[in-house]
Amino acid sequence: MKYHINKSENYSLATIIPRQTPTVSALITVDVHDERTVADQSAQLMYGDAILSGTEKHTREEFLNAVNTLGATLSVNVGSGVVTFSLKSRKEHFGKLLSLFETMMISPLFSKAELQRIRTTVHNELIESKEDSKSIAQENLLNTIYGFSDRKYTYPIEETIECVKTTQARHIKALHSKVLSRNWTCSIAGNSTECEKLHKTVKRITNNFSCKDTTSIHQQKTPKQVAVLSNIPSRSNIDFSIGAPLPITLHHPDYVPLSLGLAVLGRWGGFSGRLMSTVRELEGLTYGIYAKLEGFSGTEQGYWRIITFFSPDKALQGLESTFREIKKLYNKGITKAELEKFKTVMNTSQVLLNDSIGGLLSDLHSYHYNGFSLDEMKEHKNRVNSLTLDEVNKAVKTYLNPNNLTISGAGPTKTVQKNIKDFIKSV
Repeated sequence: MKYHINKSENYSLATIIPRQTPTVSALITVDVHDERTVADQSAQLMYGDAILSGTEKHTREEFLNAVNTLGATLSVNVGSGVVTFSLKSRKEHFGKLLSLFETMMISPLFSKAELQRIRTTVHNELIESKEDSKSIAQENLLNTIYGFSDRKYTYPIEETIECVKTTQARHIKALHSKVLSRNWTCSIAGNSTECEKLHKTVKRITNNFSCKDTTSIHQQKTPKQVAVLSNIPSRSNIDFSIGAPLPITLHHPDYVPLSLGLAVLGRWGGFSGRLMSTVRELEGLTYGIYAKLEGFSGTEQGYWRIITFFSPDKALQGLESTFREIKKLYNKGITKAELEKFKTVMNTSQVLLNDSIGGLLSDLHSYHYNGFSLDEMKEHKNRVNSLTLDEVNKAVKTYLNPNNLTISGAGPTKTVQKNIKDFIKSV
C-alpha cells in the first residue's frame, strides 16, 4: 500500500495505490464557507441536486443515465460550508466517469425547470425536518455554541423555507463559482494510471480559475450552562444533545488524550463506555448513549457532545444519571485498566480500516483535508500508544467540566420543561 501527497497552487492530491483493486474511488472536498447567512444555507441545500441536474450537453436524465450505464456512482454532499464530490467506478470506466465529472463542473446547466423541482424537493424536506427531533436537538446545541456567521450555525426552518423560495440560478452559479475558485483537496484509491487521470482532470478544471483564499468566519462562544428545549408533541421520546465548546483544534496536543478520556465515558458505536454500562444496561433508562468529539478541523475549534434519548417520564432521572457519570469522570479521571483497555480499542479500530479500501480512503482524506502531512498523520494515529494516565486525566480535568454543559432537548418536552431547566441550574 503506497501513500503519497502532491500539493499544487490550486489543489492537493493524496493517493493510495493498493496492490490489487478492480475499483477506483475518489473524494474531492472544497471549503466554500465565508460567513453563514440564510441565503448561503439555502443555496447549499439546493446545490448538491442542482449540480447533478444536467449540463449544456445532457439533460438531467441523460447525465444520470450516463453515470449509471458505467455502473459508477457520482454523488455530492454539502454541509457546513463544505462540498464533497464522491466518485467510484471500475477502473476500466474511471476515465469516462471523470469526463462526465469534468463536463458537470465546467458546463452545468442550472435550468429554470430543474431549479423549480429542486426548490419543491428542499421545501418538502424542510417541512419534514420539523419532526426530526434528533437533528433539532443538535442544531439547537450548536446554535448555543456558535455565532450566526459560523459554519456550524443553522438558521430557523421557516426562515430557510422562505429563502429557498427566492433562490435563483444566479445564487447557485455564485456558489458554483466559489467551488471552482477555492483550493481542492483530492484523495484517490486506485492504480497509478487512474491516479494520474484524476490528477490531469483536476489540473485542467482548476487551472481555468484563479484560486482565492477563503475568509472563513469562525465564531465559537464561551460555554453556557442552560437548557434549550423544543417541544415536538408527535415524538414519543426526547432526543438530547448535551455538550460544550472546546478551545482546541485537531492539531492541539490535548486532542488525542481527550479523545481517549471521552471514549471511556461513552465510545461512539459500542457498548464499552461507562454511560452505556450504567445509564443503559444497569439502570435501563435509554437504549443508546454515547459521547464524542465533533466539529474539529485543522484550523477551527470543535465541541464535545453526548447523544442520547429518554422517555419524558424518565428524562430527569436519565439526565441525573448522565451527569453523575460525567462528574465522576471529571473528578476522579479514568483508571489504569481503562487506559490500557481503550488504547487497545482505539488501535483495533485503526487496524479494521485495513479491511476496506473505502475506509482507508475516507481516513486519509479526512487527515489530508485538515492539513496533515503523511508523517503528521502517522504521528497523530500513533500518539495513543504513548499516552499516560496523567496526560489523559489532565485533559479530562481541563476540558470536561460538567458546569460548562448545555442541555439541548427536542421531543415531547412540555411536561418536563421546568424540571429540566431547574436541574441544569443545580449542576
